[in-house]
Amino acid sequence: MFIDEAKVILRAGDGGHGCVSFRREKFIPKGGPDGGNGGKGGDVVLRCDRNEGDLESYRWQPHRSARNGTPGMGRQCAGPDGADLILPVPPGTQVLEEGSGRLVAELTEHGEKVVLLAGGRGGLGNMNFKSSVNQAPRRSTPGQPGETGTFRLVLKTIADVGLVGFPNAGKSTLTNLITAARPRTAPYPFTTLHVNVGVIEYQDRHGRVVMADIPGLIEGAHENRGLGHQFLRHIERCSLLVFLIDMAGHDGRRPWDDFKVLERELRLYSPVLAAKPRLVVANKMDLPAAAANLKVFGKKVPAGALAISCHDGAGLEAFKESVWKAVRGGGLPSLRTPRARPARARRKPVVKAAVRKVVKASRRKPAAKRRTSSRGASRRR
Repeated sequence: MFIDEAKVILRAGDGGHGCVSFRREKFIPKGGPDGGNGGKGGDVVLRCDRNEGDLESYRWQPHRSARNGTPGMGRQCAGPDGADLILPVPPGTQVLEEGSGRLVAELTEHGEKVVLLAGGRGGLGNMNFKSSVNQAPRRSTPGQPGETGTFRLVLKTIADVGLVGFPNAGKSTLTNLITAARPRTAPYPFTTLHVNVGVIEYQDRHGRVVMADIPGLIEGAHENRGLGHQFLRHIERCSLLVFLIDMAGHDGRRPWDDFKVLERELRLYSPVLAAKPRLVVANKMDLPAAAANLKVFGKKVPAGALAISCHDGAGLEAFKESVWKAVRGGGLPSLRTPRARPARARRKPVVKAAVRKVVKASRRKPAAKRRTSSRGASRRR
């Protein structure tokens, strides 16, 4: 059983009490106070461990407590500290506060540690209270209680590639062929009931790509139809989504309709998830109706689709190459050859008629001024 969510009730250790003691030795009648301090309580520490697969152990044992500190002793002996409680969790685990849902911690790297709850501090013995005016103190302090809390552990699988598709689209078969994972396959829907993580090895490049296979989505998954959206959180950290489309059109479905349903379900779950880069893969190309469906499907998908067949292995090497270029190569390869557009002739600048008139008028010579004689001027007077 794959458990990706668990509720835990945790308690850190209490501090040990301080000791009230006096030195009692022969020939030393006034030994003075020598009560030691109490030990510190153990912390609750989460440690990221890549050897952990899920949260199954916390589902059946939710109550966990750290050790308490030991009380102090005579002869100025301090009590030992309580042992820390180390809780191993798989990479990608989020710790949410129960009730408020506040994110407390998130562990993604192997070996990473987070102190979730601090243990109580130990009490002081009476040797800490001696002075010139109080040479025989009978005072000590109790240890402080450790922190307690109720949390919800949520696992989000860390993978580079996430497989998305309808039930029986061939996701588990593809995972079987190109990785060492062995998810269950059968000729009926919903054979995958939990997330399967596989690693694609690239021997020539000395690298690897982690791929997550999630259960199939159907129309209305946001309304909890089928297995709902509960497994989509496992592909939130993926840098590439692979849409695996059944080109054979089983159960009277059309590939284009399946593609639109998958897009809508991702958008309803999270717009950020729907905006991730995607690679559209057309599976089951060995069946008779697949070629005609791919021809129609390719016209409606701008980026094109990569044709493969898990039955005879056709196109699997091209699929692995495309995944490597998208995840490690810095960009998603183009599956469609761009058409060359004819070069457009440059248009001559259009000058309006009014502008032309102004230019022509500015180039004309100014008209000569008309002279008037003194005789004509006296007549007008």
